[in-house]
Amino acid sequence: MEDLFEGYIGIRLGEGQMVNDILFALLLFLLIAFALVFRSNFSLFVKMLKDIGNQKERQNLFEDISGNEFFFSKFMIFQPLFLSTIAIFSLVRTWQGEIMWVPPETIFILLGLIFTVLTGFYCFKQGLYKILGYVFADSEKYKLWKTNYNAVMGSWGILLYFPVMWLVFVDSYVLAPILLFLFFYFLCRFVIIYNTIRIFYRKNTGILYLSLYLCGQEILPLIFLYQGVIYLYNFIEASTLWH
Repeated sequence: MEDLFEGYIGIRLGEGQMVNDILFALLLFLLIAFALVFRSNFSLFVKMLKDIGNQKERQNLFEDISGNEFFFSKFMIFQPLFLSTIAIFSLVRTWQGEIMWVPPETIFILLGLIFTVLTGFYCFKQGLYKILGYVFADSEKYKLWKTNYNAVMGSWGILLYFPVMWLVFVDSYVLAPILLFLFFYFLCRFVIIYNTIRIFYRKNTGILYLSLYLCGQEILPLIFLYQGVIYLYNFIEASTLWH
């Protein structure tokens, strides 16, 4: 028995160390990517902030662009989807308690499933936007609205760093980042609805368009998202990650 090691043996991986490392690495990678995009496209970043409340019809930052501008626009849409994925995973992890050690690929699969559901929801809404814009609006106003919409989404993605980093790195006061996340989300939707009213409202057909917009874009998609989240939650519940 003299050869037994009696010193410090380290931290057990069953206490969630692997998950912490993966989430930390993903957030660090995203922060570095955002810093590089921000530094190399500062003028586009300023233009995006101005486009949040812009009501003048001019060149659309997110349409008919190429090179760095194209990458910037896509990254600013990818960022909130990716941060929302980490936020949902962290919330489920908090509700389920301690996570046993599992292969890293299992964690990436679950993160990928959440990201797929959110991306599918986003693409579904984009399809509805195009249909409503084609039927009820002229192309110039739709392009202006789309610019506003993408600018709001990009700005929302930046604000999401605060609640997401809280969820990942702070173990206490979980309700605070949840409320902060919801506040930023509803603020984002409010700005989008406000811009929609300012751009599209007309006395003859404006109220019809707004009614279809609110039902088709703010209510119906949430029903599909709710069903998708319930299915995803049941899948995660049955996963070996929490058993």
